[in-house]
Amino acid sequence: MSENMNIVILGAGLTGLSAAYHGGGTIYEKEKEVGGTCRSPKIKGYTFDLGIHVLHTKNDYVLNLLIKNLNAPLLVQRRRAWIYSYNTLTRYPFQANTYGLPIKVVKDCLLGFIDVYNKDSINYDNYEDWIYATFGKGIAEHFLIPYSEKFWTIPPKEMTADWPDSRIPRPELEEVLEGALSDQKKGFGPNWTFRYPKKNGICTIPDAFYSINSEIFLNKEAIGVDIQKKEITFSDGFKKRYDKLISTTPLPELVKIIHDLPGEVVNASQGLRYNSIFCVNLGIKNPNLNDAHWIYYPQGDYSFFRISFPKNFLENSVPEGKSSITSEISYSQFKELDKGTIVDRVIKDLIKAKVLKRNDKIELIDTRDIKYGYIIYDHNRSKNSSIIKKFLMDNNIYTAGRYGSWEYYWMDDSILDGKRAIDHIKEQNRIKG
Repeated sequence: MSENMNIVILGAGLTGLSAAYHGGGTIYEKEKEVGGTCRSPKIKGYTFDLGIHVLHTKNDYVLNLLIKNLNAPLLVQRRRAWIYSYNTLTRYPFQANTYGLPIKVVKDCLLGFIDVYNKDSINYDNYEDWIYATFGKGIAEHFLIPYSEKFWTIPPKEMTADWPDSRIPRPELEEVLEGALSDQKKGFGPNWTFRYPKKNGICTIPDAFYSINSEIFLNKEAIGVDIQKKEITFSDGFKKRYDKLISTTPLPELVKIIHDLPGEVVNASQGLRYNSIFCVNLGIKNPNLNDAHWIYYPQGDYSFFRISFPKNFLENSVPEGKSSITSEISYSQFKELDKGTIVDRVIKDLIKAKVLKRNDKIELIDTRDIKYGYIIYDHNRSKNSSIIKKFLMDNNIYTAGRYGSWEYYWMDDSILDGKRAIDHIKEQNRIKG
């Protein structure tokens, strides 16, 4: 890469930090700290992540980068995750652990899974059909469909089936039978073990990148991009020229600030769908609240789709003798959320679920509203994002990360996508040179 090439990176989340690490470039971040959604706010002795963040990669390159090169202090933990349905706690994943549920529910799940188990797989047009074909009617209707609608905020039939295979574990028939007849403790899925920092919360990982990079400017919000001049304007009036721009900004937000876009690109941006996550964090005067990492709530009579217990990831995330809970609520333009009443409802639901007792003293209430939560894989996502990204790349703008690439990325994916963007620029420059 030419030493004189001026690379600018928008966003100091994991992807932007990784891009800078792998190829240089100057980062501009609109927030006052790095990390993106991998931040860990600290309030009155409590540390909360922005929802659950764990590193469960098996990628040797990412592990070597973080542990050996950046000296990120990460400990391996074995997942303790549960599902609460029909007034019963069962181990995650539901499809392999129905022991303890009402007999009719167990029977429905077993017979449904047996019915589809040996059938040939085919390409399905939508996520709902994939659920039924992969797990059968019982598991679909008792867990996966209600949870999907609650989490994604749209019916699973409106989503594609090109993403869940690597994310939703499919057990063998023998494992489903064992998990129906006994309390099976076998680990399933990519995150049955994971790494989490020894201190400070998940922000330790982006902070490790930040500690070796001085070319990061915070409180710099981009408000305009002139693709003809190759110039970015920031909210404080500062202007910055670039040769190549790597953007980790959510695609809809990036499109809003680019001048003179074709109508096709604007329309494609308006068709992108995503959910938002509202986190209700509670600090509680009770040292022994729960020993789980997290619990899923698929049924609609609970406001949250998942709760987690920061103390069980990191002992010093709470003051001595205390505990904490993060409750996550999904919402979108398709499923509204009353933010004025949600805290009270969450507390009532935690009591109803027997997570809190009525006499538990709540000494801290903190809320975090994450506008861009998860990319929704609807049937127009691929077409719309491709239109936008092709136009941008033709104009020297490279998108990367969960929200820039508009993909369902995990933490390791985001780190690797920052490297990919830089490698792409290097390769193009080599060919032209």
